[in-house]
Amino acid sequence: MGCYQRIVVGTNGSESARTAVAVAGELAVGFGIGVTAVSVWKEAGRRSGTDAAWAEQTSAEAARSLTDAGVPEVSRTELDGVAGALLLELAEREPGTLLVIGGGSLGSSKARLLGSTANHVSHHSQTDVVFTRKVPKRWTTVGLTTDGSDSSLTAVRRGYELAVSMGARPFLVTSAKTDDDGAQTLIEVEGRIEVADPELLGRDVLTGVPAAEAICNAAWKYDLVVIGNRGMSGPARLLGSVANKVTHDIDTNLLLVNTSH
Repeated sequence: MGCYQRIVVGTNGSESARTAVAVAGELAVGFGIGVTAVSVWKEAGRRSGTDAAWAEQTSAEAARSLTDAGVPEVSRTELDGVAGALLLELAEREPGTLLVIGGGSLGSSKARLLGSTANHVSHHSQTDVVFTRKVPKRWTTVGLTTDGSDSSLTAVRRGYELAVSMGARPFLVTSAKTDDDGAQTLIEVEGRIEVADPELLGRDVLTGVPAAEAICNAAWKYDLVVIGNRGMSGPARLLGSVANKVTHDIDTNLLLVNTSH
């Protein structure tokens, strides 16, 4: 059995949400798992009497798109409340759930101040989350970021499985002061992660700028970047953790792996 058993995707009918639904469908087909499409109507600011109908239409459209994409099993649900909290609650009910939502608002300071759903999820999720920015034309490369720490290895293993499921090549990615330092880190990581086929792994050493900036600068190479969520909450977040900066600044799809378990 794979690391994920189901996908929950949030949708409000926006262009960002349609991207999330499309990516969720491709991931579900790759993993061979089902998807639940969720719409939350109070968050959309609809008036009483039209909320339920809007939510049902929105989730139904997402469900049709997922079915058309070949997802093996699709369900939908409509909820009344605050989207971020409800999506987390639903995703955390069953172990092995992957949450997928649009990530466009993560880069907006205004959206974060006004209560962005993606921002709330990024700092509070107990499950893995994919924040979507684009639908890949074809899944070719996945960047697995690591600093050699135990928590980053958890994210690397999870990302490796996703890459293989999508038919993409996984690349170990690290930021270092020198190429030699980075190469040594990746050699050590490769020896510890115990993946099925280490020969699939590429290597990408980033130098010259701080780690978060380096990862964001290199994001164009990858259909999806994987990073552990260490530093997404508590004092580390306020001090500007690498994970926090990457999550808010990266411009490709991001898998934020919960490494606290």
